[in-house]
Amino acid sequence: MNEKVIVSPLDWGLGHATRCVPIIHSFLEQGAEVEIASAMAHKNFFAQEFPNLIWHEAPAYDIKYPKHGWQMFFWIFGQKQHIKKIMREENKWLADLCEKQKYTQVISDNRFGFFNKKIKSIYITHQLRIAFPPPFTIFEKIGETWHKNIMKNFDEIWVPDYEKFPGLAGKLSHPSYTDKRIKYIGPKSRLTDSQLSTLNSQLSTKKFDTLALISGPEPQRSFFEKYAIKFLTETPGHHCMIRGLPNESEVPDLPFQVFNHLFAADLREKILASRTVLCRSGYSTIMDLALLKAQAILIPTPGQTEQIYLAKLWKKRNFT
Repeated sequence: MNEKVIVSPLDWGLGHATRCVPIIHSFLEQGAEVEIASAMAHKNFFAQEFPNLIWHEAPAYDIKYPKHGWQMFFWIFGQKQHIKKIMREENKWLADLCEKQKYTQVISDNRFGFFNKKIKSIYITHQLRIAFPPPFTIFEKIGETWHKNIMKNFDEIWVPDYEKFPGLAGKLSHPSYTDKRIKYIGPKSRLTDSQLSTLNSQLSTKKFDTLALISGPEPQRSFFEKYAIKFLTETPGHHCMIRGLPNESEVPDLPFQVFNHLFAADLREKILASRTVLCRSGYSTIMDLALLKAQAILIPTPGQTEQIYLAKLWKKRNFT
């Protein structure tokens, strides 16, 4: 019997969707039939990456960050009931779809309720341990236990990192407990390509001084874009900005090259052609940068402790 797989990422920025791309390619290469489920916000992205695959609109978590970073810790607790509601909705939605489509595997990238007890369900995450801000780090054990409880509904847990500590995600991907369901599958980037070494040599002469990669959920995505525009405008040199908006068609008129979104091959080329990448320190971006050995200025999303931790780890490991 051929495998029939449905893959669904969390709609918390674009990173969860981008790192599903190599997962989907892997299943396709093995001859599996693959369908995609996502919030409407990711529809255009997947339509561009996989125009021939069936796409389903899944319930959206529709999570928006607080305006100020200091509000993050309290805001997380305020989202609890909303998250539980969406978990119930997506679980029922998936159950109905599974009855019709007869999937053999369900792949969830950080969607807590995207599982089915009748079908092999796999959960993808790099945050087996959730980072807490000082002085609340003493509560990280509680966060770890909470996430472990969420993952009890899944048959396997795939971690896109190296098994040997610290990997790329350090303590986030290496918890204090052991679980036979955990499988380290190595970093996953949609920018992986067999011609990378060739491209590196071809683009040894850098075309851009700075490449700004804008990402993340609103309103912080827009805040970062405004900062990047000011930075690039005031900094001498030849720059480029990619806005991370696959659903947008209108491109703003700015004194440097601007794209709303790029296909993987084009994005890979732009990164390799840049002396420095200015970006958030989301984990999907970290995996891309590590793959391409890019020089980067990492600016964590305010209040997002995970990104603060990853940026410090990147600097400590001297990746750039």
